[in-house]
Amino acid sequence: MVNEKKRTPKFKRTDFSKYSKLGVRRKNKQVYRRPKGIDNKINKKMKGHLRRVMIGFKNESKSRGLIDGMEPVMVFNVEGLLKVAKGEIAIVAKVGMKKKAEIAKVALEKKIRLYNLNSKKFLDNLKKVEKEKEEKKAKMNKKKKAKDKKAKEVEKKEAEEKETPEGVPSEGKEGKDDKESVDDKVEEKPKKEGKDKKKEEAKDKSEKKKTTKKNTEEVLKTPAGVSSEGKNDIKTNNYGRGK
Repeated sequence: MVNEKKRTPKFKRTDFSKYSKLGVRRKNKQVYRRPKGIDNKINKKMKGHLRRVMIGFKNESKSRGLIDGMEPVMVFNVEGLLKVAKGEIAIVAKVGMKKKAEIAKVALEKKIRLYNLNSKKFLDNLKKVEKEKEEKKAKMNKKKKAKDKKAKEVEKKEAEEKETPEGVPSEGKEGKDDKESVDDKVEEKPKKEGKDKKKEEAKDKSEKKKTTKKNTEEVLKTPAGVSSEGKNDIKTNNYGRGK
């Protein structure tokens, strides 16, 4: 049995948490560099600061480079995965999606542990993506068919319009226009009748006004003593000035 590795601290450079270029939210930039300043707290080994690389942190040669006491092996394809022995752990190399899926399937069947890939989760996600792609493709095909159908109908109508002679109206738009014109005429008749009634009413009103005007004029023209019938009711017209 190989001895377990020592728990070593993470060695990082000075001010790695202050600047983006030195490693803030960028793990690939978090590299160790030797502290060089005279008053550098890491260099002085002050309490509460980062640790400096020095003798004593190294692991034993037997346990060095192991992952959970197992030797890592790079896997590029299914053949390489099948060669993984008992005390070894597989690391999937940078390969394409097709090869990755093949490796994950075989690893699930043979129960081989992969260090940097959860084969079950990966395959489930792959199935979801494929299903979404198929649905999208089906939708696109449906839209395309509908579009083609519409275009064919338009072409058919145009061809029919060209075939029909100029004098004869086609069954399409021109027939519809004729029907609409007949309907409009039917609607116009009651409108005209209503207009005629209004005109007659206006004439009656104007005649009544004229008759009332004539009556008032006649009343004004007759003398004060004489009534409209011609009898002398009052002989004098003194208006309070005496007889």
